[in-house]
Amino acid sequence: MHFRTTPFPLALSALCAALAAAGVHAQTTPDTAAPALSTVVVTASGNEQELREAPASVSVITREDLERRPVQELAELLGTVEGVTLSRSGNLVPGVQLRGLGSAYTLMLIDGKRVNATSAMFRGNDYDTGWVATDEIERIEIVRGPMSSLYGSDAIGGVVNIITRPVGKQWRGSARVETVLQQDKEAGDSRLAGFSLAGPIATDLLGLKLTGAYDQRDADGANINSLPASGTRQTGLQHLRNRLFGAQLAFTPDTRQSITADVDTSRRDHAGFLMERDAVALRHKGKWGFGNTELTYAADEIRNLTGMVTGQVNPNKASTSNLNGKLNLPVAWGNQFVTAGFEVRREKLNDPANLRGLPGTAGYNASPETSIGQWALFVEDEIRVNDKLAITLGNRFDHHENFGGHNSPRAYAVYHLNDAVTLKGGVSRAFRAPTLLQGSPNWGSVSCGSATVGCYIVGSNAIQPETGTSQELGLQFAQGIHSGGLTFFNTDLKNMIDITNRTADRALAPSYDNFVGYLPDGRPIFRYQNIASVRSRGVEANWAARPSAAWNLRANYTYTDAKNTSGAIALPLTYRPRHVVNLGADWRATAQLTMSGSLRYHSAQYISVPSNGQNKVEKAGYAIADLTAGWRITEALTLRGGILNLTNKTFDRTTSADFNEDGRRYYLALHARF
Repeated sequence: MHFRTTPFPLALSALCAALAAAGVHAQTTPDTAAPALSTVVVTASGNEQELREAPASVSVITREDLERRPVQELAELLGTVEGVTLSRSGNLVPGVQLRGLGSAYTLMLIDGKRVNATSAMFRGNDYDTGWVATDEIERIEIVRGPMSSLYGSDAIGGVVNIITRPVGKQWRGSARVETVLQQDKEAGDSRLAGFSLAGPIATDLLGLKLTGAYDQRDADGANINSLPASGTRQTGLQHLRNRLFGAQLAFTPDTRQSITADVDTSRRDHAGFLMERDAVALRHKGKWGFGNTELTYAADEIRNLTGMVTGQVNPNKASTSNLNGKLNLPVAWGNQFVTAGFEVRREKLNDPANLRGLPGTAGYNASPETSIGQWALFVEDEIRVNDKLAITLGNRFDHHENFGGHNSPRAYAVYHLNDAVTLKGGVSRAFRAPTLLQGSPNWGSVSCGSATVGCYIVGSNAIQPETGTSQELGLQFAQGIHSGGLTFFNTDLKNMIDITNRTADRALAPSYDNFVGYLPDGRPIFRYQNIASVRSRGVEANWAARPSAAWNLRANYTYTDAKNTSGAIALPLTYRPRHVVNLGADWRATAQLTMSGSLRYHSAQYISVPSNGQNKVEKAGYAIADLTAGWRITEALTLRGGILNLTNKTFDRTTSADFNEDGRRYYLALHARF
């Protein structure tokens, strides 16, 4: 890759170096001196725990982190957490990867409820991080490593749980407007507006919360990239437009019970591919003398108004309904804490364009719908052996309508060497069921680069769920002004569902293991199959310090070695840089003025790895530095601004698989609280 930079004032560069700043992980804010490990989390065990007690590797993005810089695509902020890298889909926007596993293996939750948009809905799905207004987020918990023992399918890589603010006992409101202006006039500017309003309608009985947001990123101009040597100009980022609105009623009949009802609606337009989502949820929480209970019903409908093939309009629709319950029960005997529960889920897909069966067969066009049902039982027992040692044992049994039963056991230990140092480690098993399209023999789609002379891919009811086994061992510390941790991890994924084995060559097609036959027009047909295995191992490290009340320093580092081990030789996975470093600092200069800086470094990474291992395309390593500041004009009004990509580090895209890094741009935002 060819990098180009422009001169930048020496003083500002020196200031950037002084504020070398980091990606986000569990941390304190400038207003508190509590160590990071005192943070309370809920995702790792199904109940509230201090971070140092949680039986998993957990990072937290706080509300202050979200306010510090513009966050149009939440995935970009998640990418600054240790263990997280970003993939790029067909429309160049990011997807979240945990510990080297693809975005399909990251379970996305909002307040503990699944929000994953099935991959049947959109080629290069990037929608799962954008269903909630950032102005209403209280914190984001990122659990790295398999969590299928609690959450089931899709949690092989880990879980991202977006936790929103409660209604509260007093009225509160907030609003923000912000814009990001590109220095390069060919690059697209962005803008955002959002609000949140919440408070009691009837004191201690009924509350209301309303949220909304709109953001837009203009498309890059036609000349955003210089002409590469191949003579083919690669496009820049296409337009993004998102809007959402949500409402919640919170009913508290007495001090032991609470009931919340949510309604949300969203619309996302990514490069002309339109996705709409409507969701409802009803949740009851009880605090009883014997323990706590939680019962949740959630349903959503996602409408893909465009379809999956560029240049065509083939709408489809997916709906999901989910009922789950959970009991938290302290057991005096043996000093145990038991979490037990169930889940019943139904998924349905209506896709008239692709759920048609094989052209030329008797079942062609028989039905445009497919559905699947599954249920699960889970139990987890935290045994506190003594004041220093706690052992967590758990298992989840999932029964899938097409693929039968599957167990996901987990064993984890937390041992406090002393008040400052904690050892953590465990072994987990996890699984991921095929999506509706992967498991349906009636689903089919054009592929191999052409809708007329390419190939055709179909689902298969012969494939099996993917399974993963993961081990981790880590150390956390918090003493004085310092806190941090070091974790080693290893994950082996088997039976990865794969469709890379396909070709438009009609003579060569029968030599492929997953060859099915030919369409009436002669195009070869290939089915999804279990073929791939992946091994991902690495190291995660983080550190934070509060040298004074005015300074907060952060840093993290991730080493990832992720390979496809299916063939005779192991092949590196794309978009997995071996080394990622995030550095950071916040400085409270005065009671009104704060400044923050960040530096993120990605080492070289492959952006294209053919199955034969030849002609791999590698993207060179690079570093991006940002500087932001906030001025509290009044108690209710804050003005924020900054310069992103200070040194204007950019590069030319020479292949369609590559992605853009925006050049220098200027950020301005106004936040109001009332």
